[in-house]
Amino acid sequence: MDNYKFNKEKLEFVEDRRGFAWWAKKVGKYLFLSLLLALCYYFVFSLVLSTDEQRRLRRENRAMAREYGVLEERLEILDNTVSNLRLKDREIYRLVFNSEPPAFSLSASGGFPIGDMEKSGNDELVANAAESLLSSLHEAGEANRSIEVIYKNAEYLGRDMSHIPTIVPLKNFLVSQTGASLGKKVNPFYKTVVMHDGMDLVASVGTEVLAAADGMVSLTRRSSREDGNSVEIDHGNGYKTVYSHLGDILVRSGRSVKRGETIARVGNSGMSFAPHLHYSVIFRGKEVDPMNYFFGSLSMEQYKDMLLISTNTGQSLD
Repeated sequence: MDNYKFNKEKLEFVEDRRGFAWWAKKVGKYLFLSLLLALCYYFVFSLVLSTDEQRRLRRENRAMAREYGVLEERLEILDNTVSNLRLKDREIYRLVFNSEPPAFSLSASGGFPIGDMEKSGNDELVANAAESLLSSLHEAGEANRSIEVIYKNAEYLGRDMSHIPTIVPLKNFLVSQTGASLGKKVNPFYKTVVMHDGMDLVASVGTEVLAAADGMVSLTRRSSREDGNSVEIDHGNGYKTVYSHLGDILVRSGRSVKRGETIARVGNSGMSFAPHLHYSVIFRGKEVDPMNYFFGSLSMEQYKDMLLISTNTGQSLD
């Protein structure tokens, strides 16, 4: 059936002839509407409905996030373990070899920068956490092996830890009783700088003086000059301790003593400016700083405070 339209100029109906432009416009309109509908369908399906692949990826991401959390917790535990092993290793090294342990890293691993975590995907985070975990396990193993070697060497050399002076040799000692340590100090009598060969521990007359370790009394001396009344104990393995400016001496030469046993009482004998114990540790014939041997009876806080006081006390008491 032909299509007609009313011509206003001629006031009559004329045949409507539809050319190419009309058909092109009509087809274009249908194509545009179809494309718009297709896009709407795509967004609806992509936002509301998930494909099997997308659901699988989401499950994997959740599993990897959980695994990363577990690895992070294990890594923190291992880091704490390694830190404790290092402290123990260094303490035993000082105790056995009488020197500061060398500073070195058991691992060349630099870790994973925290600032890069936000930029990294789950795969990379888990991989780096696993790498850090393996590195920590390796370090823990190395530290443990080092401790075992030190203990074996100590056993081989016949070094009994009870024969190493590791306590403060005063009954009921307080950190506030700390005096001058080993080094150049001002002499209280001559007011000149001289070498102080031990450590001053301030105490009232009569305070009990304790043996710093197991050993044998190698010398007792009663004198009103220089070091005054003094006791020397030979602990074996090159260690000796000397207790000077004593009052009463309660042991005799040749007697065996145990760590913590009372051997004398504090006095003010000899060239002493005030009642105190002058305590010396000798290793292989050389005076060493007694502060390095007090870890057996002090907490870390007490040790730090005592070290600070002894280092900053410029005048000795003898």
